[in-house]
Amino acid sequence: MEIHGTRFGVLEFNEDEIIVIEDGLLGFPLSKNFLLFPYGQDSSFFWLQSVDEAEIAFIVVNPFDFFSDLEFEIDDADAEVLDLGRSEDVETFTLVTIPEGRPEEMRTNLAGPVIVNTINRKGKQVLLKGFSPRQPLIPGELRAKYLRETIDKIGQKKQQRRNQRQDKKRSAPLQVATAS
Repeated sequence: MEIHGTRFGVLEFNEDEIIVIEDGLLGFPLSKNFLLFPYGQDSSFFWLQSVDEAEIAFIVVNPFDFFSDLEFEIDDADAEVLDLGRSEDVETFTLVTIPEGRPEEMRTNLAGPVIVNTINRKGKQVLLKGFSPRQPLIPGELRAKYLRETIDKIGQKKQQRRNQRQDKKRSAPLQVATAS
């Protein structure tokens, strides 16, 4: 099977790779079938691509990679919908928001994780009380460090461009206008 997406072009997949989220995701009720694949090699981020609406894709993370002391409790009704029998058969993902131009402020929705039964590929976005829908992924002290490093890199690039322009001016042949 394949879908023609706006972000990734043609994606080929097998039917058994589809995650079925019968109720859809909050705000996207028409997207019920999704593919999950890595954002990049050795990345903690993944793409959750709608099969039903090719223009819809979300960046997601396994929140346990970022928050080691995190614990979610799934109620019995949600576990029944997913046909969950063992905790080993569960994968959890949370949707990530990256504000334009401010990647250091990326956050994830811990209040609405997507729970997936890895055996039958059923998924469900559950709503949990006591968790933030806008949990920062990068702690404050690391954000400041990231910003400093980014500002330093920008300053270095600007200085390189200045140096290149000056080198270009120095190496340009001198043109003298002559009167005829």
